Amino acid sequence: MAKRANGEGTITKRKDGLWRGRVTVGNQRKDVYAKTQAECREKIELLKLKAGRKLDFKRASDSLAAYLQHWLDNVVKLNKAARTHEEYDLAVRLYIVPFIGHRKLANLNADDMESWQASMVRKGHSANQRLRGIRILRNALNRAVKNRIIDINPVQVLDIPKVERREVIPLELEHCRQLFAECKKHRLGEIVPLAVMTGLRLGELLALEWSDVNLSEGVLSVRRTLQELKSGKSVKPPKSKAGRRAVNLDPIAIQALRDRQKKAIDEGCPPDAIPIVFPNTEGRHVARTLLGSQTWYPIRKAAGIPETVRFHDLRHSHASLMIAAGIHLKVIQERLGHSTFQLTADTYSHLLQGAQADAANRVGELVGAVVGVETKIEAAE
Repeated sequence: MAKRANGEGTITKRKDGLWRGRVTVGNQRKDVYAKTQAECREKIELLKLKAGRKLDFKRASDSLAAYLQHWLDNVVKLNKAARTHEEYDLAVRLYIVPFIGHRKLANLNADDMESWQASMVRKGHSANQRLRGIRILRNALNRAVKNRIIDINPVQVLDIPKVERREVIPLELEHCRQLFAECKKHRLGEIVPLAVMTGLRLGELLALEWSDVNLSEGVLSVRRTLQELKSGKSVKPPKSKAGRRAVNLDPIAIQALRDRQKKAIDEGCPPDAIPIVFPNTEGRHVARTLLGSQTWYPIRKAAGIPETVRFHDLRHSHASLMIAAGIHLKVIQERLGHSTFQLTADTYSHLLQGAQADAANRVGELVGAVVGVETKIEAAE
């Protein structure tokens, strides 16, 4: 019998019925086991394929939990915002490690991925939480593939959970009137009309300084945002280039800032002494929770606004008001500081239905005046 070439591998059947494959990879002898001879041969070929690609077998023997911690500390922490790192870390601890953290990287397969998702469903995790876990693990294992730790990313086999997107429900104009009337009774109440009339994010409003505001020219500059981390509050530049922007102010927004300025002077905290537009009573950045409990929630309740309306919905309301005014989505994107036009379109496309009907009527009036066609649309009987 011809001698089997080194690296080709041998397959034998054990007394217990399992098939054992043995192959020399580099300077190491590797054993694999399977229920059938064909499956055993496939495992040998996979080992040889991985060896040909010079995978890092030492790191591949690490547990998924250990690898994810390394990824969080050495990749995410260096390349993402601190808040994003905290969010990833929490998701890894809640949605990934408890289920499959013990598995070795080299052994992760499609069955593990499907079992992981099934376990999350049994534990009552929502589709949104499952999607969060899938996206983070996919990113982490893509890095492992790039670094030649594993050959393929097993997350690719998973179907993406269907998540019902929370539909944006903007404030009615009457709600705006009620809110604006109530905000005057609160120390930092002017933050509400400023949010509605500019569309700034809460973090951008809380980080706003008087040096960013030019009331004579009616414009403010978004240069920073307030983040709240485990270690405390932190002021950072906006995440994207689009986030750093100039926002023109209307008379309502200008008046809100003038009112806030007057309050600051009356409190003995003039703008030249306390640079923050919406500070706490100590002149420092106010916490989101404190703004909610002392400002937004009382104003919302007194104005008769449903509790389901979040402060962030004031930003959505600004977008809906611009759409109602016929403002182009590109301008809305720039004003809101969205990084892409697609994000703006996806978020507010459902609000465009009425705008489309108005656009059709306007085009009809324009062309009808020339060709002599009656363009008035009578209401249906």
